[in-house]
Amino acid sequence: MSKLFKNKEWDSDFFNRNIYTLELDALGNEFENWPKNSLITVKVDANNYQSLEHINNQNFSFVEGELVFKKALPVTANVTSLTDFETYLATEDSLVELKCVVTDLYVNSRFREPWFTSLERDRFYQKWIENAVLAKFDDCCLVLKIDDTISGFVTVRIRGSEATIGLIGVAAPFQGKGIGKQLLQLVQKYSTAKNATVIKVATQTSNISAANLYEKDGFSIADISYWFYKQV
Repeated sequence: MSKLFKNKEWDSDFFNRNIYTLELDALGNEFENWPKNSLITVKVDANNYQSLEHINNQNFSFVEGELVFKKALPVTANVTSLTDFETYLATEDSLVELKCVVTDLYVNSRFREPWFTSLERDRFYQKWIENAVLAKFDDCCLVLKIDDTISGFVTVRIRGSEATIGLIGVAAPFQGKGIGKQLLQLVQKYSTAKNATVIKVATQTSNISAANLYEKDGFSIADISYWFYKQV
């Protein structure tokens, strides 16, 4: 196998197909020995014009842009105790409801047709939310409820002083009611209590409502990149 291509083992196993990522550091080499019957994915920084040109010359399809937002968290002496968040932490008992909430929630995801079916997409996000609740990837999943029904959720992973929001979503019946803003406030307070000083979140360039939400909350764009796929 050419060193241009690296197998994405988790993705390949989960979707039951060969999925590779194109190694941009090796782009100076000739494109040869393409993995057969495989999906080749690549993520390119928006300012990496040389790599973008290489990708376009190899007939990759543009899938989606990605915006990474970043915000400094306030340093305060009145940090909320972690015990105050226990009522917001999702448990295994919440999984069935959470998996229903994420179904059809991320229709603009890069895991979309014609490369992935809607069922595969939903199964992916259901697995993500499950792993967050079980602390297998993200550290936890925080939820808001209205009348004992989950109105929204946010997952977060904290490494050192940096917090990263994994998934954030509002259940369909509660959209347009300010739940997204409440979720952002909740996850920032939680991250501060865990000694994080910076928080990041990514969204698609097509998700204007999410981008506006983050900007209104004081986040600023830290990075822009593009996803491309090629089925071979």
